Amino acid sequence: MSELKRTPLRGFHAAHGARLVDFAGWEMPVQYRSILEEHKAVRRTAGLFDVSHMGEVDVQGPDAARFLN
Repeated sequence: MSELKRTPLRGFHAAHGARLVDFAGWEMPVQYRSILEEHKAVRRTAGLFDVSHMGEVDVQGPDAARFLN
């Protein structure tokens, strides 16, 4: 089995108590403390869904590094 890929927000998820699971080869949060408490928090304020695992960008060419900086 290969090592799971991690999104840029993986550290945040782990630091805030997320239960991380294998989701199509990515280590992703499935829930935090309580599903009910998550629901209430989103109803009171807002929610965030980490979608950084859903796409890739391939930048190529002689000026690729300069473009990305």
